[in-house]
Amino acid sequence: MDNYVYIVAGLPELTSGFENTGFNYAAVKESIMELLSEKDQQLVELMEEGFNEDTLNADFYSKAAESKNRFIREYFDFDGRLRNMKVNYLAKRLGKNGEEYQVELPEADFEEGKQIQDILADADFVKREQKMDELKWEKASDIARMDYFNMNAILAFLVKAKTVQRWAELDKDKGEEMFKKLVTEVRGTFEGASALRQAQGPSGTTAVEKVEDA
Repeated sequence: MDNYVYIVAGLPELTSGFENTGFNYAAVKESIMELLSEKDQQLVELMEEGFNEDTLNADFYSKAAESKNRFIREYFDFDGRLRNMKVNYLAKRLGKNGEEYQVELPEADFEEGKQIQDILADADFVKREQKMDELKWEKASDIARMDYFNMNAILAFLVKAKTVQRWAELDKDKGEEMFKKLVTEVRGTFEGASALRQAQGPSGTTAVEKVEDA
């Protein structure tokens, strides 16, 4: 039996435990991994590859595209296209051909493309990075918007938790701001999902039971 309900129910307490001691992504992830099945642990490990600059190559994006998990597929399709735009922008500034450094992805409409162009136009590097991470945060939320107690909700949480860790190390004030946002979202999501579950009653299982193509 999967522990999604139990894990998500424990996220508010898990995150609030770091309000005084400082946020530790590795500890949060480990606490969650201990409760996941081997199959779901592999999803987290695949996602971790996407956080590592050394493994962000064509092979990784191909694996992500072929994943049975919808969040992995959609989030890293977005991530790959965002990174291609960043690479192209930086290459142009250096007088190089950006296509030589991009990861090959299937042709598709990229609805966030205009937003990314606007972000890249900002001359302030720190602000650009903050806006990029905020856009990634929003994308994770959008993909898992109707997912409450399943693996997508957990993966979206880990994407955001990783972002909090990054900014806690780069900028204390920004890190605290994003941490508070994460805690607020986690509490709100759990309370809303719990209310929905109660309203549905014993037969209303669609929002809380395991989704095979989560």
